[in-house]
Amino acid sequence: MSNQEKLDKVVDQITGGRSESDRAEIPGFTEVEVDPAHMHIRLHWKGAVPASVAAVLAKLPAGISAEVVPAKYSKAELHAARDKLMPNGKQNDLASKVTPAATRITSIAPAVDGSGLDVTYDEDRGQGKFDARDSLSSATRQDKTREVQATTEGITGVDTHVRYQLLSIDASATREADAAPWQGGAGLKTFAGTICSTGFAVTRKSDGKKLVTTAYHCGDKGNFYTWGGSQAFVGTAMSENESATDDVTGLDPGSSPSGNRVYDGPWNATNGYSKPVSGWGSNNVGDQVCTSGANSGAHCGLSIRQTDISVTGENGITRPDVDFAYSNGIAAGNGDSGGPVFTGSNGWTKDQARGVITALDNTMDCGGFTTADAWQRKPWCFHGVYYVPIGIILHDKGWTINTG
Repeated sequence: MSNQEKLDKVVDQITGGRSESDRAEIPGFTEVEVDPAHMHIRLHWKGAVPASVAAVLAKLPAGISAEVVPAKYSKAELHAARDKLMPNGKQNDLASKVTPAATRITSIAPAVDGSGLDVTYDEDRGQGKFDARDSLSSATRQDKTREVQATTEGITGVDTHVRYQLLSIDASATREADAAPWQGGAGLKTFAGTICSTGFAVTRKSDGKKLVTTAYHCGDKGNFYTWGGSQAFVGTAMSENESATDDVTGLDPGSSPSGNRVYDGPWNATNGYSKPVSGWGSNNVGDQVCTSGANSGAHCGLSIRQTDISVTGENGITRPDVDFAYSNGIAAGNGDSGGPVFTGSNGWTKDQARGVITALDNTMDCGGFTTADAWQRKPWCFHGVYYVPIGIILHDKGWTINTG
């Protein structure tokens, strides 16, 4: 993590501190990967790098190396191609000659190496509905994938890399009985009685009002309460503090203060262990991050596989700018929606905010982990987690993050 911090500072010099999606504003830029184990940076670029970037690469700190890899497409070109599959900001359905059901695009992302668009799809079974397992034979699925590839390449005008992937699951949850000032990663009972998690405490720039975040898909109206204990009032969801496409809601806690810390440790810890938030940072392919949801606890060592993804959630709403991290173990579980994604800072005494959990993928056996006693629900664990970058949220909503 110490190496990662050094590499990320260099990347910020190269990108001017732009968020993952806004890096498309840099002419020729495609993607950047960091390799903390080898202190190496890999830049994917179309054409020659500008003088400003060349100057950074010429004066790298001792021990850091970098390379520039030619890319077929720039991020800007891939954004323009992606947008052709997203009329009105919603990922498109495509007619199919192979199956009666329309083809539903479930995610779109610029390939890390700039070779085209990564596109995933399934059969459209309706909002929140999907096949429990692949309903097609292997040969038919291959035919369908080739069909989707031909169609998407015809629409976008760029190469597409297509694979079958079901609709992502919205991550719907002591952390159990938090108290003001509200901390991230605590259990929330929504107005509908479902379980979600708090994210980060933020401040509205326009009037200084302090809020605490959760996921929009957890509920876009009504009051939220702590899951356990006396089920204390946490905050109210209001339209002016929400963004469906960023999948975030800022809960208004009324006269109660929002905090500046996030929970760490296991889901059932009783010591209230938490860390202060030091600030926020952008995400790079190769970075390692942690999650901290109320229902499954903290999980670290997740590797960022891809950034700047457009993914459709279980609620049918497309989230145009999300990142994806993966773990060989548990990355997150159901009930962790809205929970914080972060990386360590200041020798792991603080947490740097990186995003808010929005959806889950790559289901797995929970093994010895169980939430049955605490939450009275069947545990459901995942290797992969999608999260909305915190920089996008703060920019779009006009918020600052509370630090401590």
